[in-house]
Amino acid sequence: MKDLRWPLLLALTLLLSACSSKTIEMYTLAPSTQSASSSPYRHSDLRVEYPKGLTDTMSSRIYFTRSDLTRSYYRYHQWSQSLNRLVMAQLVETLQRSRAFRHVLDYASQAGADYLLETTIYRFEHRITPQGSFAEISIGVRLLRASDRRLIKSRRFDYRIPCSSTDAPGFVQAANEGMQRLAQDLLHWLQR
Repeated sequence: MKDLRWPLLLALTLLLSACSSKTIEMYTLAPSTQSASSSPYRHSDLRVEYPKGLTDTMSSRIYFTRSDLTRSYYRYHQWSQSLNRLVMAQLVETLQRSRAFRHVLDYASQAGADYLLETTIYRFEHRITPQGSFAEISIGVRLLRASDRRLIKSRRFDYRIPCSSTDAPGFVQAANEGMQRLAQDLLHWLQR
């Protein structure tokens, strides 16, 4: 009887730990497939700088808030990479596909570029209120001439997209819709 207790205890422990483990759902941002009809920069090269933002926002956690004073994150849902890396990759791929520039490089490239695109992520979170659930995205961009870092133009894009549900998948779907809008608005802004 004593010999059977340890194997049974071990099997019960393994069974309970397997039941209590939860997998983490990973999400990403989908790039836009829009093209620029005409661009004054189509013969120029652009380097997209690494996006800046609040340190905790730039992690792989997906944040939600129910008030201006509290902020939490989803325990079993997260971005596949840090948020600033995902935003940068989405911007690079969107701008490459748009053909608004001859070449679009990321921040790690050593190649020369005619222009730089700086990005600041001010807000990228799930806001849950009595009025509804929203993806709130606020991203600032600045286009600079690379040779002297002179500011050509700047703009802040703010979006509040309704979510289909009050959970992480509903937020991610709305966040992707917001990033599609950002891509469209960014291309229009660059064409002016």
